[in-house]
Amino acid sequence: ENEMAAYNTRVKIFIDSKANADEDTVSGSYAKQLNDFIQTLDSDSGTIQQMNTVELQNGSIMTILVYLG
Repeated sequence: ENEMAAYNTRVKIFIDSKANADEDTVSGSYAKQLNDFIQTLDSDSGTIQQMNTVELQNGSIMTILVYLG
């Protein structure tokens, strides 16, 4: 009998209504939101599995982050 692995993945989605080049040190910036969340992940149990960023039709940016939870 084969057992399936229990990955316990979680997904976090970030959406920003405007593209900006603010650095991750600028309060409220898209980059800071992403960086702050990534910094909360535990290096053992919160390993990032995949991260993709796309531009939506209205010009917004969406980042999908899949990590172990």
